[in-house]
Amino acid sequence: MNKLVATLALTAVCAGPFCQRFSGQQTTHLTTAELLRILRISTFRIRVSQHKGDVWDIKMLRKDDLKPQSINPQGLTKSKWLLSMLDTGAGKYEFTLPELDRAFSQGIFEICKEISCEGIYSVKWFKQPLYSADGTQCILGEFSNLDDVKPSAYIALVRARSFPE
Repeated sequence: MNKLVATLALTAVCAGPFCQRFSGQQTTHLTTAELLRILRISTFRIRVSQHKGDVWDIKMLRKDDLKPQSINPQGLTKSKWLLSMLDTGAGKYEFTLPELDRAFSQGIFEICKEISCEGIYSVKWFKQPLYSADGTQCILGEFSNLDDVKPSAYIALVRARSFPE
């Protein structure tokens, strides 16, 4: 959070005539996408479960665990809410995850607890999440080790019960 405040303050100061006067150049304003990239924040607009007892859980899924996809997943809201993931390094992401009725949960997701991160690996986030037809999976991105031809695993939201019925 301190990084965000410092970056916003620096952007506000250097966006005005103060920096222009001393640098002799006109500054260009950062776009939202540029600022998110600099701060290593990934965001997604996701649907949530229509059922109060269901929440999303962040997991790593193997290709064999992926279900058939659909643009009209069952049991999810039509409206979309903001999911944000802050890359804190070493395969750890701080997240804010939306739930039904404008509630949200926060926590830390550790990729390397779910899958081997030995050597060099990469995470490629999708521009749009992909949903399973039954609405129980939301695929956010793919994980690959350096030597993998295809992704090793997928970063996904998996629908779970928050309390028993």
